Amino acid sequence: MTDIDRMIEEALEEEDRALLEKFSEQNLLAQGLSVYRGRQAWVAALATVIIFAMFGAAVYSAIQFIRAQDALAALRWGGATLLFMIMVAFMKVWFWLRMEANRILREIKRVELQLARMQGKQAA
Repeated sequence: MTDIDRMIEEALEEEDRALLEKFSEQNLLAQGLSVYRGRQAWVAALATVIIFAMFGAAVYSAIQFIRAQDALAALRWGGATLLFMIMVAFMKVWFWLRMEANRILREIKRVELQLARMQGKQAA
């Protein structure tokens, strides 16, 4: 915790602390599961199915690569394995980007909450 974080924490009232605790930073598992909430949850579910399908196809093509009798067949199955694994990697990157976007949105909501509280205190 930095000095500015400590100063903000000390300046907050109990109700403010409870609200900020709700929007506090999540661990990696909670961030990963947050992708499956909200309006785009179906996209994340579909992407998960696609990832498992692509991984299964990569495993199958890797087995066929190992069993290939000639070099041309091995090259084709090896290329397919590489292609499927690259597709899995791209989908994983998409998940990490969604997790980061959710984290940024949560931080923006924290700032909005702090500003609204500050304006409410100034108006009173």
